[in-house]
Amino acid sequence: MRPDDMNEHLGRRPFQPFRIHLSSGVFFDVRQPEMVILTRSTMHIALPLEGDMQRFAVIALVHVVWIEVLLPAP
Repeated sequence: MRPDDMNEHLGRRPFQPFRIHLSSGVFFDVRQPEMVILTRSTMHIALPLEGDMQRFAVIALVHVVWIEVLLPAP
């Protein structure tokens, strides 16, 4: 995936939460745009706290296969 494509999803107003699916089959939910730092080739996603430790996932954009927009429950 290109950084411009990811920026499009992160910059939507109002923001729409989305799920990124990776080539490994793993997925990550992005519920707030502030959770992501995007570079030219990677994205850093803040993950939920584990105890008192902050965790991050660093993902190579080439491994993002598709994006699923998460719709609110009816």
